[in-house]
Amino acid sequence: MDYSAAGSDQKKLRNGGGFQAAFPLYHMNRHEQTNVPEKPKQKANLKQEKPMQTKQSVTNINILSTAIAAFGLLSMLLAVSETAQAQARNDVPPAVFQAAGTTAASIQSTVDAFRARLGDPNNLNNPGPLEKGRREINWDGGNPNVLDTTAPVNPFLVFLNTRGSQFKTPGLGLSQAPPSGGPQGGLAVLFGNPTYAKIFKAFSLSRLFTPVGSNITEASFSIPGTNGTVPATVRGFGAVFTDVDQQADSNPNHKASTLIEYLDKDSRILFSSSVPASPGDGSLSFFGIVFDDARIASVRIQAGNVAPGPNDDRRHDIVMMDDFIYGEPQLLQGK
Repeated sequence: MDYSAAGSDQKKLRNGGGFQAAFPLYHMNRHEQTNVPEKPKQKANLKQEKPMQTKQSVTNINILSTAIAAFGLLSMLLAVSETAQAQARNDVPPAVFQAAGTTAASIQSTVDAFRARLGDPNNLNNPGPLEKGRREINWDGGNPNVLDTTAPVNPFLVFLNTRGSQFKTPGLGLSQAPPSGGPQGGLAVLFGNPTYAKIFKAFSLSRLFTPVGSNITEASFSIPGTNGTVPATVRGFGAVFTDVDQQADSNPNHKASTLIEYLDKDSRILFSSSVPASPGDGSLSFFGIVFDDARIASVRIQAGNVAPGPNDDRRHDIVMMDDFIYGEPQLLQGK
């Protein structure tokens, strides 16, 4: 269990430019400034004659020079003040919550701490705007007997009006399904791979969430009750994953399979990280962050290093998602 400001694979980026097309995120670098050498100054022409200046003209010039210098100093102070305010708003790192293990108990205390940091109550399907609390999605309505496999849809709008979130994927669509069973056979039938019946485990029974035809899921937020017409931001977002096997380490050939980006209203990356791994079938992982203010406009998740379908092996880390937990959506400021 780890409540840290940032891990080795985590970065807080203030000057990103939208979703990054290439992963892994831990290779992203800041832009460096290079110093351009000054051109040599030309020597003044000492022989050039200057017009004679009267006392009055000299006085006027001095007054003008003083005014210009004072204005320049004021402008510089204002710029420094604005920069300091911007840094004070944006440089405070988020609280980071992460854990991984073989059972639900391995991550339960971290998930509970994350919920507590976001605050009570769980606002369920109540319309907003609301000042406090959080929203949660567990893909089965809290009923472990819900075993239906939903057909892939894109965008996924089931919780758009009730909980202020919508999800998209570059692939075919997004589905809810148990690992196996139910009328449609679950993930094992959805992806035509019977091994999926045993390698995934739900944190909250019984269904999981997955993109189809991609391993990318993009989330955005709006005020609940507005059917997506009023954009919103949240102060925190966390997700549960199952069967994350691969994580980056000192070996350059070992790369994290599961990654998450948090973006602001201008699609600039606020924070990015890999999700902790726990090798072995059916493991569970959690990753989430919380800022002091609602600045997260969207989230981009890479679940596994390939789209679901192949067998889960050393080359293919297939990952599914479970509970999404996020701060109460707040009205987007400065649109």
